[in-house]
Amino acid sequence: MCYFRKNNLHLLLFFTFILNLNLTFAKINNQISISQIKLENNQENIVIDLKQSSQLPPKIIELLERGIPIAFNLKIDLIKEEKYWFDKALNQNNFIYQIKYFSLRKVFEVIDINGNKKIFEDEQEAINNLLSDKEIIIKKKYSQLNNTKLKIWLELDKKRLPKAIQADIFNKSWDVASNIIIFDMNKL
Repeated sequence: MCYFRKNNLHLLLFFTFILNLNLTFAKINNQISISQIKLENNQENIVIDLKQSSQLPPKIIELLERGIPIAFNLKIDLIKEEKYWFDKALNQNNFIYQIKYFSLRKVFEVIDINGNKKIFEDEQEAINNLLSDKEIIIKKKYSQLNNTKLKIWLELDKKRLPKAIQADIFNKSWDVASNIIIFDMNKL
């Protein structure tokens, strides 16, 4: 009887290892990296220039080729750090840009963060335009930016995906997000 317990333990450990390995590789393939950021701090505005990686994960490209619109949220938060309490969000910005494929016309439509639409016939050209350099202007509401940080990240907008994909909550392949970048506004 003790022999069967050992085998069950080995099987359990083996399947746990395989499951963790699969989840790790699913996370690695779903990264969109923000490679370069340039910040300028004016009297009235904060100007952000950012550059992203020029590749989308294969699952996202497969959805796009099936005609499902893909939208990304670029989130920028201005956070005031409190020493002995919770941090306070001074300004929260959400910029949406998306790409669509029209199978009857065989064209890709890219909508940037300003709402401008561009049409492309080549898939790679459309993806490169979607992930091209972006210039974002954020109006300052506060003149004093002591102890504040700027937090920037990008994620796939899962609310705009079809309901069947939204219902599959255990599938981590739709968790496409970028690295979170935090800048200290005192150093600008």
